[in-house]
Parts: sequence; C-alpha cells; structure tokens
Amino acid sequence: MKKKVIFCVDDEKIVLNSLKTELKSAFGHAYIIETAESGIEALEAVDNLLSLGYTVQVVIADYAMPIMKGDEFLVTLHKKSPRTLNILLTGQATFEGVTNSINQADLYRYISKPWHTNDLILTVKEALKSYEQENKLKQQNKELQELSASLEQKVEERTKELQEKNSLLIENQKKISNQNNELEQYRNHLENLVKERTFELTQAKDRAEESDKLKSQFLATMSHELRTPLNSIIGLTGIIDKNSSIGEILEYIEIVNNSGVHLLKLIDDLFNISLIESGKVKVFKKGVDLGVFLNDIYKSMQEYRDHLGKNHIDFKLKIPPNCEDLIIYTDELKLKHIIVNLLKNAIKFSDDGIINFGFKVCKKEENIRIVFFVSDTGIGIDQSHQDLIFKGFTQVNGTLNRPYEGAGIGLTIAKKLVSLLDGNIWVDSTLGKGSSFFFSFPIKNIKSSIATNAGDECSKL
Repeated sequence: MKKKVIFCVDDEKIVLNSLKTELKSAFGHAYIIETAESGIEALEAVDNLLSLGYTVQVVIADYAMPIMKGDEFLVTLHKKSPRTLNILLTGQATFEGVTNSINQADLYRYISKPWHTNDLILTVKEALKSYEQENKLKQQNKELQELSASLEQKVEERTKELQEKNSLLIENQKKISNQNNELEQYRNHLENLVKERTFELTQAKDRAEESDKLKSQFLATMSHELRTPLNSIIGLTGIIDKNSSIGEILEYIEIVNNSGVHLLKLIDDLFNISLIESGKVKVFKKGVDLGVFLNDIYKSMQEYRDHLGKNHIDFKLKIPPNCEDLIIYTDELKLKHIIVNLLKNAIKFSDDGIINFGFKVCKKEENIRIVFFVSDTGIGIDQSHQDLIFKGFTQVNGTLNRPYEGAGIGLTIAKKLVSLLDGNIWVDSTLGKGSSFFFSFPIKNIKSSIATNAGDECSKL
C-alpha cells in the first residue's frame, strides 16, 4: 500500500484537476495525489493523513485563495509537518507573501501560473529526491550518533577500570614502602618495573598526543570534505528559478548529483571502517573466476578514467598466461573493494603514463599465495610517508588546500579488508616516479605448477 502523498491546494477546480492529472501521470505509480479547494480543507485532510501514518512529502499551494491565503496555509502546515517541502503556485503573489513563505514556511520553490508541465514535473521530482535524501542522511546521522554514544560509554568504562587499577597500584606501593626488609631485596626489581612503567606511560602519552592530532586533522578534513559538496548543492539549487533554461537546470542537476554521490561515498566509507573495527564484518567465501572478475573491474575502471577526462593514461590488465581460467575461493565483494580502491587512487594521483594491475600466483616453501598488484607512474610517495598512508584519517598532505580530495580512509579500509582475508598489504614507491601497491593472501586447491618465485610480486613475501 502506498503511504507517500503529494498534496495540491487551489480554489479553482479546473487547476486542481490539471495538477492532479499531470502529477498522477508522472508519479501516480509511487505516490498518492490528494487535492483540496481551500487551505482549511487541506489542513484537515493533512491531519487525517498524518494520523493514518501517511507521509506528506510535497505540497503545491495556490497563493490567491479566499479565507486563507497560500502563504498563511503553508506557514500553518509547516508547523504541523515541518519536513514537508512546500511549493507556492501563483501569478499574483506579493513580495510580502513570498517572503513570509520563505521565512516561516521554509518555502522550497516558487512556480508561476500558467506553468509548464516539464518545469512542474522537474520541480516536484527534485523536491521528492531532496526529501528522500534528507531522510536517508537523517537516519545515517542517527546511526552515527548511536555508534558514537556507544564508543564513548566504552571509553568511560575502560577509564574507570584503569583508574581503579591505578589506585590499587598506589596502595600496593605504600605497603611495599612499609616493608623495609623486603624493600632491600627487591629494590632492583622494583626499579626495573618503574622504568618499564615509565616507558609505557611515555608511549601512552605519545599515542594520546598523536590521537589528538589525528582527531583534529580528521575533523578539519571532514568539515572540508562535507562543506565542499554541500555548498555546491545549496548554491546551485538556490540559483535555479523560473528564468533558468532547461539546459542550465540539467547542468546544475548533474553537478548536484555528483556532489550527492561524493557525500554518500564519504558516509559509506565511514560506516565501512566503523563496521570493520566493531568486528561485525563477516567473510563470505565462494569460487571466483579471476579472469571474468578482473575483466569486469577493468571495464568499469576504464569508464571511471574516461569520466575523469584521463583517457590518455594507458590502462592495462595483466593476467599470467597459465591463469586465464583460474578460480580461487575468497570473498568476492571485499576483494573487489580493495582492488577498485587502489585503482581509483592510481587514477587520481596520475596525470599521464601507465597504470597496470593484475596478479601472480607465488610459492614460498610449501605455501602458495596469490599476490595482486596495482602500479602507476603518478606522483609517488616519499619513503618517510609510506607507513603513514595506511593509518586511519591520515594523508601525506593534510592541508585543506591540497590538490586531491578525500578523507584519508580508503587505504585504511583496504588494509583492514586484506587482514580479514588473512593477508597483508605493502607499497613500493618513489617520489615523482610512481607507486606499486601489493597485497597477498593464501589460497588452496591450486596446482603448484602455475606458481612462481619470479618477479617483484613474489620476492617480498
């Protein structure tokens, strides 16, 4: 049963019928189209719908109506259903009426009579999309807040436990100080314990300072990464009006959509790393045909490269001659996430040259491991920063004016996913010449004849 409603209010029945016909044709498969001939009638109907569990997502109201004008109706409706997106429809609205609707009813858009069907449908479609995105972001924010509250509670409990243990340690030290005879016998031992404890506390202090630094950098990075697409969305939707051409509107919508996709990816990455660290991510292994699997990734990454305007970069998939039909038993989704993440980084940090990816089956003693690699001729990574890139929320260039966007958690997620597959990941890079990323994990039921010890991929196992 459909529970989502688009509501139209106009004192002219012919206008209502026209609105209902056009909206039902465009949205009738998913939404109920309700109408009313006055603001009072509409408010009663909305109360009834809300009490029955319906969601009134969009309201289109005429301005020039008797008894209760359109702006008065929208202000009253906004108090009843603040999440409903309001659209004012008229050719006679005063400046005061429109201002009142914007300030007190959070007016979403203004459409003049007579309207153009395409403009009406596009405006309603964008309003419905905005409503759904806001709902999704609200739910994800709620889940993040719940997760944060849970983590804070665990930290408090652990802190209390450590304080109790510390109090007990101080009490024991007082007892020891009163046992003079035993003090002489165990003095050297206690001195060593004190040194070890001091070293541990120093390390803990250094870790705490590093954690605070990373937290500050993370908050600054996240603020920047969130504000940039949000400013784009708010700015472009704000400049669309009745004078905007369809071409301009479509161009703005594409930019807004790309910004929304960027925001969603950022939130998905945060959820992924939270789930992995909470231990809730499970490994589901099945047979994976590597030839088919890697060729699918190759095609999608070619499209991604071309979309970024970097189709001049040479992009190659390398599969050993005796492994075209190789099937391995692993978690396909996690393996794809790792490879795609490394390939996107290679494309992002390369302006020209070559990007290669593929795998080798390596044998070390009696163990057989598969080694995947992604190499590029991009900007490279300085030796002193190569351990840094796998740490959470850390980037080689952490400044807000850096030329490459990102929150700095992609490689962290990749490393944790590799660990879930019982593998390890490493990098070989030279600043200004490019980078080669490798990750490996054990495989079974593979003919030893296809394994090799040759090449950089196998030499570092």
